[in-house]
Amino acid sequence: EKSLKAKMRDKVRPKVGKVEIDYHKLHDAFFRNQTKPKLSIHGDLYFEGKEFEVKLKEKKPGQLSDELRTALGLPVGPNAEKYPPPWLIAMQRYGPPPSYPALRIP
Repeated sequence: EKSLKAKMRDKVRPKVGKVEIDYHKLHDAFFRNQTKPKLSIHGDLYFEGKEFEVKLKEKKPGQLSDELRTALGLPVGPNAEKYPPPWLIAMQRYGPPPSYPALRIP
């Protein structure tokens, strides 16, 4: 137990470096739970925001993801391809956009 005088002295002039750090959590954050970032291939040019680019190899045109289907209000499941997206019905009614005159519409 410290005396009142010692407590007041600690308040006025606290000791430097007296921080409550859980070193076990700090070690886990840096060594156990750390993951390596995906590196770019050799010779590829890096620019700011490259890691946030959409990977187009994983996506195919015309195939809607389940997240997009739910956002559009379309059914999700094994028979989801039977229901066309809303823009396809409009394209069947009015024709293709002027930029794509040779576009085949199913």
